[in-house]
Parts: sequence; C-alpha cells; structure tokens
Amino acid sequence: MAAGAATTRRAAHGRTLGVLGRVGLGAQGVCFGIIGALAIGVATGAGGATTDPQGALDALARNGWTRVLLVVLCAGFACYAVWRLAQALFDRGRMGSDVSGLFRRSIQLVQGLAYVLLTIGAAKTLAGVSGKGGSERRAAAGVLGWPAGQELVGLVAAVLAVTAVVLVYWAFSRRFEESLRLEEMSHGTRRLARVTGTVGLCALAVVAGIVAWFLFKAAVEFDRRAPVGIGGALAKLVASPYGEVLLGVTAAGLLVFCLFDLVQARYHDA
Repeated sequence: MAAGAATTRRAAHGRTLGVLGRVGLGAQGVCFGIIGALAIGVATGAGGATTDPQGALDALARNGWTRVLLVVLCAGFACYAVWRLAQALFDRGRMGSDVSGLFRRSIQLVQGLAYVLLTIGAAKTLAGVSGKGGSERRAAAGVLGWPAGQELVGLVAAVLAVTAVVLVYWAFSRRFEESLRLEEMSHGTRRLARVTGTVGLCALAVVAGIVAWFLFKAAVEFDRRAPVGIGGALAKLVASPYGEVLLGVTAAGLLVFCLFDLVQARYHDA
C-alpha cells in the first residue's frame, strides 16, 4: 500500500500531469469563450443566449460538426479535473500547508470537483442526455430543500464572494504571473498575458460576485426560483439599467479570459 501511495504521489508531480493541466486550461478557455460569444449575441441583438457551462455544451451538441469540439472539451475537462485535484491533494503547485497554502489548495479542490461534474455533464450531453442548461439553478434549488440547506447555499455564496475578491486581487497584483513561464515569452506575449490576465480575471470576478449575491438572496429568502449560476447572472445583467452595455462589457471580458486561458495553455508552469 505504501508503494502504491508513493507511485501515486510521483505521478501527481510528474510531467505528464502538467501536460494534462495545460490541455485542461485550453478547454476551460474555449468553454468560457463560447459563453462569452453567446452573451455578446444577446447584448448586440444578434441572437445568442445567456447560459452556463452546461448550456454551452448543449449548444455544441446541436450541430454535427461542433460535436467534435464537444468530444475534445469533454476530454479537456477531465484533464483539468485530474490536474486540479492533484494540486489540491498532493500539493503539486507547491502551495504549502500554512493557512494561505491550504486556502489556495481548497480553491483548487473546488475547481477540480466542479470540473468532475462538468466532465460528467459533457459525457451525458454526448450520449444524448441533455442537461438543458440551468444546472446551477436546479442544484441550488435542491440543496435548499435539504436540512440546513439555506446555510449550505449561504456558505457557497460566501465562498464565491471571497473568490471574487481574490480574483480581483490576483488580477491587479499580477499574482497570476507567478504561474507563468515568463522567461519563455517574447515581450509582446508577456504584455498580452498581463492584459488578458488582468481583464479576464476581473470579468470572472464580476460574474462570481453576481452569482454569490443571488445565491445569498436565494438562501435568505428561501427562493428556489432565484436566478443563480453564470447564466442567471448574465441574464440579470440584461435586465438591469444599461443592461445590454453591461452584458456586452462582461461578455467581452469573458472572451478576454478565454484568450488568457489559451496563453496559459502554452506557458503555464503546470
């Protein structure tokens, strides 16, 4: 058993897992790019939809040629999940075990588990079992019916709110550059990474903050119909004053985050 644990730990710190991580970052970027592009369509009146990651996968499943991309994303999500779980459980990212390190590893754990669910959702979509979008809303509504469900939803809202603050901090402090192999970048690529990282992480923070707010309201008001999730957050932006402008800016930020993830897929020190 000890030998098996040692083998697992070596694999968790091996180069192969770094490749899987970069593949996963590319898949994450493409997914957010699809969400951003669909939302841009709504903001400009050209069609589209405000949706969540599962809704983006469902959109890919509607056309024959895009199903190939859906297969690639499914594999990429699985790679991302394994990579993040290795970071969280085996400290692949060398975060340490102090308070700061454990906090960052807990975020990686949540990311890994979220992408396990997203991988399952992508596989079901490929098999013809449509998630029909809105998965976050159904999940939150179900949790509200559990014992202490309001407290659990409120806790998720608090975690998302803290995550939004951390994302803004990482964006403006440029902490995200610590994970990039800057020495391999040209001057222009380094500037691209800096701009896309700052703008993209801020856009992601806006979405996380809005989701946290509506989850908090759902918990306090015990409202199972509350618009939660990425799709719900973007839809609420449309309904607000200057909604199309706000949605367009946020969606453009998600497209920038997509570009940042593609840069990470090439230069991340995974």
